[in-house]
Amino acid sequence: MKCRVAGTWLRPLMLLLPLLGTAALGGCTSHAASDLDSGADGGGPSLELFTWWVAPGEVEALTALVNVYQSDYPGARVDQFNDATSANWESMLAKRINTPTFDVTQISAAGIPVFLDDNKGTLAPVDDIYAEPSLKAAVIPDILAAATDNGHAMGVVTGVHRNNAFIYNMQVLQKYNLAPPTTIAEFLNVCATLKAAGITPVATTLDAWILRFLYLDILSGVVGADTFGAFVRHELPVGSDQMQSGIQEATQDFVDVYTKYVDLPAMQAPNYDWTTAADSLRAGKTAMFFLGDWLKGYLVTLGWTPGVDFGVSGPPGASDVFVYGADTFALPTMAPHPQLAHDFLQVVASPAAQVAFNLKKGSTPMRTDVRAMLDGPGQRNLDDLVNATVRLPGFDNAMMDTAMTNYVNTGDAAALLKALQTIEP
Repeated sequence: MKCRVAGTWLRPLMLLLPLLGTAALGGCTSHAASDLDSGADGGGPSLELFTWWVAPGEVEALTALVNVYQSDYPGARVDQFNDATSANWESMLAKRINTPTFDVTQISAAGIPVFLDDNKGTLAPVDDIYAEPSLKAAVIPDILAAATDNGHAMGVVTGVHRNNAFIYNMQVLQKYNLAPPTTIAEFLNVCATLKAAGITPVATTLDAWILRFLYLDILSGVVGADTFGAFVRHELPVGSDQMQSGIQEATQDFVDVYTKYVDLPAMQAPNYDWTTAADSLRAGKTAMFFLGDWLKGYLVTLGWTPGVDFGVSGPPGASDVFVYGADTFALPTMAPHPQLAHDFLQVVASPAAQVAFNLKKGSTPMRTDVRAMLDGPGQRNLDDLVNATVRLPGFDNAMMDTAMTNYVNTGDAAALLKALQTIEP
């Protein structure tokens, strides 16, 4: 079934943003003609995209990308195959990849090796895209490596998400003469000041994966970049004195935030998810949120201006840690219109498309030569990505999520600490 962009919210990709809650969407609905097919009056075949991007922030970013393509190729027609969701994209793609109706497929960089292990030869290398001189000189090496399998680039990166972003309401902080915190101690002091002023300091939800993000961001701020990186890479065991001490301190800070500085009654309401929490941030009911920078894209969609209404950085005490995930578009070996697909992928890699897409998505371009074209927070994130002391691909942890769920259900902080002191990342 072919369908076009719907305005329905879909949570981010599970492999890209590990263990995020998924809201499977059955079927699809039609979109307004301006969303993806502004060149539909032209003749010739349509370029069909396999993508699950249908959410606020996602659909606008995809539309911006397609607009650049249609500017470079006037009259080009584009359709979106979006039966896929973040829950079922792998199975749907595997079923169709050998006889695809689509020309280009979205796939996370983290998902490429696994997909190709199970579906050998179904994606064509795109090395020639990255061989273009300006891109070759500007692409961030770690990000190209993330999209590479067996020595070949297998996807063109659309953008790089910062999973460990710290986002704050600038107007609320300014009202109370508070600077954005740069250490965990400063963060807790800001929390105390805001609570005394009647403002809920931290926006979050009861979802285990979001609480895990909050805890890990606090842990990285407590132990520092090098130690956190060694821990995540399994170079420093959880049982080491250094990690045991850091986990104990971070867990206490996490419990303090959860018990003192969030709005638990609001969070316990049915269907309270991260978009609801983000709405509270925008309304000034809360001040700070630890989440990925897809939140930036959501806030931009709601009309907020980065660097004016809200700020984006790395977590307090760990701004030099960059936990990343990368989305790509890949070329199926059996694409029905390979030249159209190749043209589109060349556009995806271009400076104009990288900027247009990421300004809407909230993520960071893979190119370093577009810095001047980004907004202030976008420039800061690009600088942080390039200069990070520690760069880490996003990772999941089912055991940690279980510990968070148990804590939400029981409120037993001692049991939470006992669990976290034994869990390897």
